[in-house]
Amino acid sequence: MKRFSLFVSTALLAACGGPAFVSGPGAPASLANPTLLRDDVTPHQRVYWTLFASAAYPQVQVAAVPLRANSKTTSIFNNANNSLLYSSGMHVDKAGRLWILAFGAHGGDPGSVSVFTLPLKATSTPKYTFVLSRTSDPDHLTFDHLGHLWVNSHGNNAVLEYTGPFTKSGTLRPKTTLTNGITSPSGIALDRRGNLYVALSMSDGANSIAVFKTPISNKKPFHLAGLDGPGGLIFDAKGNLYASSNGGSHAAIVRYNSGDLAKGDKPSILDSVGFPTGSYESDFAITKAGDLYYANCGNASSVGVYVYPTSKKAFSSKLSPSVFYSNAYLQSAGCAWGIAIK
Repeated sequence: MKRFSLFVSTALLAACGGPAFVSGPGAPASLANPTLLRDDVTPHQRVYWTLFASAAYPQVQVAAVPLRANSKTTSIFNNANNSLLYSSGMHVDKAGRLWILAFGAHGGDPGSVSVFTLPLKATSTPKYTFVLSRTSDPDHLTFDHLGHLWVNSHGNNAVLEYTGPFTKSGTLRPKTTLTNGITSPSGIALDRRGNLYVALSMSDGANSIAVFKTPISNKKPFHLAGLDGPGGLIFDAKGNLYASSNGGSHAAIVRYNSGDLAKGDKPSILDSVGFPTGSYESDFAITKAGDLYYANCGNASSVGVYVYPTSKKAFSSKLSPSVFYSNAYLQSAGCAWGIAIK
């Protein structure tokens, strides 16, 4: 069974009252004093990531960009005001607000999403909180050029579009529901033309990424190929698509060049350097400078945030990550899941 399926099953069980990720009422003693990033320091950008874990762990951690192996972090925990529990996917909208999916409020069925003004702090409360009707275990989200929200729904093999306006907390109802050609959706992304790409986490090499051409409807998509258990997706400024192959003999971060996005195309570049055994790339983000970050929800030895120096070096089959960041909370939870940069 894929690492993704094991993790989601455990999260669902814990959120519904079963065994949690950590036993006992609080965090391990060794994790009691997280290092904080001073609130009076305003970096040019910050990177945010989630741990997809119980209330014993931070729901979000924050560090300055560029991330370094010894970066100091702020840890944001669940509290009565922030609506965060088993926080998973995250994304920054055009208004510069951070949207965070929270698995815990309804056991993931349906999911909910909270919208925060940045920078995120321990005292932050959401500007809005939305229940995402007809979702089951959503853990990735993105926006199209019109500001419409797209969310994967892993538990019922769907992707849903919500059109807003997102100006008042409450329950959102989908305008579009995509199910054709979708099994176990994970990462989602839209290209510059408005075509929607959906990674299928149970793929073993065929039908790895479903592509719905604009105008998007529930017509049968075509598929990109060549990935085993893909996770998150992201497009760079040149229209290249980054993805991952998380299992089998070709575990790697990969790129489909902008000209290699037709039916049946396989990755143009496969980079396995610095991709540890047991990794699961769950989400990507790109800095203003152009460096590629990804969140790894693998195991205690691989979990963390990785940085590829793509602002200075071309992505290639031999490019190593320039930074691997982890900490005691990440290693204990076993996961860095969602990631966003602003």
